[in-house]
Amino acid sequence: MTGSISPKNKKTVIGFSTTTGIILYGGFGAAGLVLGYFLPQLAAWAVKLPWVPFEGPLKLINSFSGIWLDMIIALLGLIVGLVVASVAVKETLVVTITDEEVQLDKDGHKQTIGQKEIDTVFLDGKQLVILGKSGYELAREKIDESPKMVVYGFKRHGYSWSSEGDPFKYEYRRWVPDTPDISTTANALMRAREIALQKKDVKDIKDLRNELIKLGYIVREEEARQYWRKVHKT
Repeated sequence: MTGSISPKNKKTVIGFSTTTGIILYGGFGAAGLVLGYFLPQLAAWAVKLPWVPFEGPLKLINSFSGIWLDMIIALLGLIVGLVVASVAVKETLVVTITDEEVQLDKDGHKQTIGQKEIDTVFLDGKQLVILGKSGYELAREKIDESPKMVVYGFKRHGYSWSSEGDPFKYEYRRWVPDTPDISTTANALMRAREIALQKKDVKDIKDLRNELIKLGYIVREEEARQYWRKVHKT
């Protein structure tokens, strides 16, 4: 992924760019086209092996012949490659930073956070985290950009960056079912979120995190293990 700096508009854009789009669409499209074109030949080679999975479908593909049919399969491969590229583009986080605000754009959803609302910004592994003045997480999104570019972008516009990571990391406690230190509702949400983590249901994981934030609980995870801290509204 790439970032760009615009002195004229005094903004930094981190994430998707025209160059990135060309690489993704061109790369996946070309790969799909080539794979589709050579699929019958690959199938012919595979069915000669002593054992191969999906033998039936491979034999069916191997039975295809004719230049026009090869071209149609290649075209289908190209379409599949472009679809894969569009999914990758859609899931790319784009961060636009100015002196006044930060805009997060991902999967068609935009979130704008004013500079006055932000206390600290840091990276938690591959996740960009923006904390509010009261310690609430205003945003937590996976970002594939170079950490150096992310750090530079926020520091360039005067945002407080925590190079040590989460300033509240020592306040987190391991969640266990029915822990008495949090509310019954929070326990139920944590239990549901544990299941979502095991299933790797990204949407549920995020939605349940947001529900817990509304109750005043900030959570982070290590695989299916969850850790929490309590914050109070100011």
